[in-house]
Amino acid sequence: MDTKELGYEITAIAAGLDSFERKVFKGKGIIDDEGLIPLYLGKDLIDERDFRSWEEVDHAIEEAAASVGKLGQGPRKLFLEKLMHSLRMASMLFQGGDAPFVDKLTKLVGVPAESLEDSFIGDLASRLEEALDRAGFSTGTVRDKILAWEQSGAIEPEHLEKVFGELMAEAQERTDRMIVDTEGYTMVLNPVRNTHFSARCNFSGGKMDINVDNRFSRAALKHLVAHECFPGHSTQNIYTLRSFKQGTASADVLLCSLNGITGVIQEGIGDQGVELIDWIEDVHDEIQALLRRYQSSVATQAAWKINMERITDAQAYAYMRDVGAMQDARIKGRIHMARHPFRSGFISSYFYGNEAVRRVRLAVEHDPKRRRLFIDELYGNMHAPESLCLATGVAYRSHGDR
Repeated sequence: MDTKELGYEITAIAAGLDSFERKVFKGKGIIDDEGLIPLYLGKDLIDERDFRSWEEVDHAIEEAAASVGKLGQGPRKLFLEKLMHSLRMASMLFQGGDAPFVDKLTKLVGVPAESLEDSFIGDLASRLEEALDRAGFSTGTVRDKILAWEQSGAIEPEHLEKVFGELMAEAQERTDRMIVDTEGYTMVLNPVRNTHFSARCNFSGGKMDINVDNRFSRAALKHLVAHECFPGHSTQNIYTLRSFKQGTASADVLLCSLNGITGVIQEGIGDQGVELIDWIEDVHDEIQALLRRYQSSVATQAAWKINMERITDAQAYAYMRDVGAMQDARIKGRIHMARHPFRSGFISSYFYGNEAVRRVRLAVEHDPKRRRLFIDELYGNMHAPESLCLATGVAYRSHGDR
């Protein structure tokens, strides 16, 4: 079985697992009605497996894993091995089992089980503070400066939709030119409240949901447009679906929204979206990029502290508020996620995905040929951080600049 045939078989198994879980729990399982694949692009394209029991599910996963084990060494085998770990763990959790937090990190999500160094987080804070000083926000602590910057640039709610439309148009033009032709696909802004996310891509509905319990500067809204729309999640869906239909990609690209290992690089694409389309225009965009990376590291460390050091919700809230300068709605959402029996490890997908995509982008950005190959690999194949680095010839490091 070649890797394309194997990719089809694994995708059929994942889709069958998703359908079986939905049938068994009727939207009231461990991740409610979201399922293993919240947005499945393979309907009418893949003949999913028809499972009648969890035993059938687990047997199919083990058979596919055995086939993966026979592949030659390389980025493809590395990724598929990690994907099989992810499917095993998802099946076990769906069946009512549990696993240590470190296993959820390494097997379900596919990121390291490690505590981030205080020195690393402190260095990011120093870089952020220097940029804030340059922008004229030089009074008080780092948190004071961040809050002052956010408040000064906050878009009034009644203007959000207009600014969103302007930003989306420019992001799409840049994406069409630098990544892939999005063929006129568009999204509208959908304000929501009382939810755990800041923004969400509703690709099939053509909407970007945005949590208006948070404040957004133009730079912050630009980041969300890039993350959710162009060149982020919507673009990933457009690119992968087209690649599969054209026969240039294996079927597993259709699992890009899987609640599993594929989410890490997809979140990395989103968090590096502004940089991928060369859209850093001023110091405020620079601050937003630094703030995103800094707060992502703090949230990742908070999830570690909650699950490994057993800190209380109040302690976690204080850490993300005082160290990360995170807004109330976002902090509550991260605590909710960190306590979740399935989703707890996925907080780390943003940080480690951003680190991986950023690392390769910086390594290739001055070489047009390597950059094009990187874009094709990034969007045209599914990857874990390690396999992305291996496929693009960049030394892997979980995080950091060296």
